[in-house]
Amino acid sequence: MSDRIQKTTGFPDEYAASDIRQIALADYLSRAAAAFIRTKHMDQSVGSGNSGWSGPKGGAFTINAPAQEVLPRTSALVSSSSGKESLEMRFTVSLPARGRTILGREAKSILCVSLPELIKNTMIYTSHVAEKLETQIHCAEDQAYMRSQLQAKGLVAFIGNGSILPRASGASARGMSGKHVVPFQSPDDLEVTLKRKHGHKVHGMGIPKGVTLLTGGGYHGKSTLLEALQLGIYNYVPGDGRELVVTNPAAVKIRADDGRSVTGTNISAFIKNLPGKRDTDGFTTDDASGSTSMAANISEALELGAQVIMVDEDTSATNLLVRDERMQMLIKNEPITPLVSKVRALYDQHGVSTIIVVGGLGDWLDIADNVIGMDSYVPRLLTKEAKELAKKMPRNVVQDKKYGTISGRNVGFPAAILHDKTPYAKRKDFITIYADRALQDPSQNEAGIDISGVEQLVEVGQTRTIAHSIRALALAKDSES
Repeated sequence: MSDRIQKTTGFPDEYAASDIRQIALADYLSRAAAAFIRTKHMDQSVGSGNSGWSGPKGGAFTINAPAQEVLPRTSALVSSSSGKESLEMRFTVSLPARGRTILGREAKSILCVSLPELIKNTMIYTSHVAEKLETQIHCAEDQAYMRSQLQAKGLVAFIGNGSILPRASGASARGMSGKHVVPFQSPDDLEVTLKRKHGHKVHGMGIPKGVTLLTGGGYHGKSTLLEALQLGIYNYVPGDGRELVVTNPAAVKIRADDGRSVTGTNISAFIKNLPGKRDTDGFTTDDASGSTSMAANISEALELGAQVIMVDEDTSATNLLVRDERMQMLIKNEPITPLVSKVRALYDQHGVSTIIVVGGLGDWLDIADNVIGMDSYVPRLLTKEAKELAKKMPRNVVQDKKYGTISGRNVGFPAAILHDKTPYAKRKDFITIYADRALQDPSQNEAGIDISGVEQLVEVGQTRTIAHSIRALALAKDSES
């Protein structure tokens, strides 16, 4: 490639001027390539109309088709090094064959016709609508700039007025449309303003640091709001509806994850004095309960530097969220200290904020700095009413003065990662670990790591990156020992 991408591709050099611009341009190119491949039916093999072993195979183009998020990917890359810039696109195409014979004419058509056509329609600037590309780059830049303002304003998250938070369905991440969709509107008490690099300032609801309670009736939008916040660590394509939702990038959504394995994790802040004197400073189990899995998830997030913890009552272990006064009086020897007794100390001692969705656990009203009620997808600040109610109906909500220490630890790796194939992810919620025993024992066919509890993963490409990282870390640790 030449020193500047504009000379050979026509894309303005300014689009490679910063990391966020390079990521947005590469994301746009990946989307354009995926759309072109799909429109031209290049994702189908040459033998798609034939069946049986005698039919020709192969010929399909494949590229990582992005979802709604604008992420750094390897399907398209804009990079700068040593004063030179390069523009790359990476995809696969299997050469067509019948049996063990390559189909020469079909291969020639793919390599000499289809491939140049794909390059011409994706890698050349004049093939794109300039305004659309500029809008995506500016949109990503705006979101990153808005996110950078949160810390100075004492916020952990922001939702811009007019945002469309509900998704089309559980199977689609696209924004919901129709007359019944309610655009987000901040209550006056919480409205703040953020600047954008391009365009006007944005008004919306700021969520301050500390403990924030999201509440309301069922199906009124509290979990939808939390889902938008937990994914506000990402930038979105224009038109998604969540382009004005930004969250502290060190925010982590926590949930119970029954049956997960836990290795050497310090969960003593929440659980100790277990029967049989089991160690909770370095807790290990192959089959964690709801409470122990959730405690481990919190501890692991804090070990990695989480600054915001997000929790939804619906996906949590209730006994780790709260323990009411009656149960305190009835059960004296309880090894679990609930989160409600720890979040205040977690913020005071370690500066970690909490955002929690609660619909039926009133003890949380006593310790929340802010209470936001959702009514038909419209937020209202209910902090004053909540405090008055807490005074009228007092509860004995025990508060620990200290959260405890946030430990570091050495992570172990399954031996199969070192001696067999690199772990692989076919879907975003599971990493397969290949092992010889899987071939001998059918019950081990999908041995691996279930990460379905990590709700902030949005694409299988992220999981594949994790799989390769695990392999690299395991090999590095093995070489040190």
